[in-house]
Amino acid sequence: MKKIVFSLSAAACAAALANVQMGTPFADNMVLQRGRAVPVWGTADAGEKVTVAFAGQTKTATAGQDGKWCVSLDPMDASKENRTLTASGKNTVEAKNVLVGEVWFASGQSNTECPIWGPSPRYRDGQGAVMTAMTRRPFIRYVKNARTTSREPRLGWKAVWRNYSPKSFKETFNGNLSAMAFYYALELHDALGVPVGIIDSSWGGTRIEPWTPVSGFAKKPHIPGKVGAGTPTALWNGMVAAFAPYAIKGFIWYQGCSNAGDGIRYCDKMHDLYNGWAKEFKNPDLKLYFVQLAPFSRSWFSVQMGQAKFAAEEKNAAMITTCDIGNSWDIHPNDKESVARRLVLHALKRDYGFDNIIDDAPVLKSWKVEGDKFVMTFDNANSWYAYNDDRTEAKGFEIAGKDGKYVPAKILNKGANATLTGKELIVSAPGVKEPRRLRYLYSKPWIGSLYSFDSGLPLGPFEIDARRPEDDLTDVNAKLGDALNVPELAGFRKVLAADLPVNSFTGYSFNEAAKAGAFSRVAYVLELERADGAIEWVVAAMDAFTDDAAKLGVPCASRTTFQRKVSNLVVRSNRIGVEEGSVGDGIIEFFIGNYGTQKKLANAGGSDNIYDCNDNEHPAQNGYGCMQVHNAKSGATVFAYNHFAVGGAPDLGIGSNRGNDHTDWTFMNNAGSYKTRRLTVLVK
Repeated sequence: MKKIVFSLSAAACAAALANVQMGTPFADNMVLQRGRAVPVWGTADAGEKVTVAFAGQTKTATAGQDGKWCVSLDPMDASKENRTLTASGKNTVEAKNVLVGEVWFASGQSNTECPIWGPSPRYRDGQGAVMTAMTRRPFIRYVKNARTTSREPRLGWKAVWRNYSPKSFKETFNGNLSAMAFYYALELHDALGVPVGIIDSSWGGTRIEPWTPVSGFAKKPHIPGKVGAGTPTALWNGMVAAFAPYAIKGFIWYQGCSNAGDGIRYCDKMHDLYNGWAKEFKNPDLKLYFVQLAPFSRSWFSVQMGQAKFAAEEKNAAMITTCDIGNSWDIHPNDKESVARRLVLHALKRDYGFDNIIDDAPVLKSWKVEGDKFVMTFDNANSWYAYNDDRTEAKGFEIAGKDGKYVPAKILNKGANATLTGKELIVSAPGVKEPRRLRYLYSKPWIGSLYSFDSGLPLGPFEIDARRPEDDLTDVNAKLGDALNVPELAGFRKVLAADLPVNSFTGYSFNEAAKAGAFSRVAYVLELERADGAIEWVVAAMDAFTDDAAKLGVPCASRTTFQRKVSNLVVRSNRIGVEEGSVGDGIIEFFIGNYGTQKKLANAGGSDNIYDCNDNEHPAQNGYGCMQVHNAKSGATVFAYNHFAVGGAPDLGIGSNRGNDHTDWTFMNNAGSYKTRRLTVLVK
């Protein structure tokens, strides 16, 4: 009996596969993109002729040996007429109530997925109850895709298109449309007066790599046998691939929290994402409008800089700032209407001819240092106003002098009624006579309150580096390799060397640890080439703390943890402020795992509140990781290399970090800011 049932099922399946079918997007209530060729595709018997008809057009194609067929409808004008799309061969399939208008995709992690209305009061739009009850837009149609991962593109399933109505939103209450997507389509429809289709493929907590198709990666990614949410391409395959190459205008994107550790390198991953989507949707002019991360209870500054860098580099992309609409106690701020409206400004200005709109937030145009002041001009802002609790001052600026210590700064050109005089921003900090660096919204609470008077859009986080090599280097003409020639390294022999990557450590370019022989002294040389071309370096030599040279290198390679004092530490560096000479005892912290701020070593100084010279390890396989040498007497960092084991941008630094509270460079994610990062280990 079981065999008979199986045979009948197999026969039925084979018959179904032989029928003409249309691809995933082509279903009742759909919207087709106006103004461009519209691919329509599906499956049939190999060699079968398929005829597609819509709006007076008839196109034919022959299914290939793999059973796939595709036609291209000529560009069409927008239409609110509900018409039927048919595909015919030995059978006919239909998609009814089809409109023509503007089609957009929405994707990303939880701030995209956050629904317009749903069961969780902490995870929905603040106005969702009202909006879903009152919104009736029969010419807006939406698709909400289920969370699915896949090793290969998942094809053949059917999209479910619904219109904007209280009935539709009630039916999908437990899996409702993205609030950002809801408002985006609503604003677009009301501005243009044409049908709008919005497709929502989003999943909270996901990284950018799973949303990127293989064709987007600069290098083909490794895909493990077991596929999960973090696997490259897994979400593209499961939740997006079936829609490509559907004709769409572009996609909106809100993601980055799960990639915050990537820092500036997130820019490269955004290029991969965009390039992959543009290729797969066969649209070299595909638009990408995205959200810079909003404030929360931690700093996103490094990844925000990566987002801004991508927006400046990709001509078909634009970014909105949300520094004024975040929430310090909730990573999911519930004002998604403002987010969507700012995204729509990009579309209206760049795609739909609304030339009178200023769609971009202020962007730094030029700057100069005049005495103790930074004087800055910006695109998209000819005048300014502040809007915050006291409405008298915009906070968030910090300036550092040659000592690298940041001091809260103030805007000098304040006017009346919270306005500023002139188009420039003039900023100085008390006590900083020779300013060298400026940053905005780097520090808590990260909330912006400075707006362009012209557009009402907020100034987002940015930084200026006005340092000169002579400010912090004793030798501005140093070359790579000079550090290896200092007298203190006489008689030492190289055993390990690596050009440190801007992500996880992958191994040594030179490894003769097995040939090291006996040794009583160990030395570390770190050389960093900065963006301005200057070389900064440090040498730290000490009595050996192990007799195995293989354990001297990066902890994730040696699989070894050391935390102890070391004797006879000698330091040389061209960094001003690094104590040189025989400094006495040192402290090494070589952790493969994560670590906390609490002091671990007795009588070794340090603080329980910041990451510094004396922290406690939380063992974990391939945790955050640190490789640090400190001056035991002063507690100063000699050098640090952290965050090398779990992906994201590592922390790198010579001397104590003066860029934030953590003197050992934890959380700086700054490896990508250096052109060259060379570590050499020697013994004697």
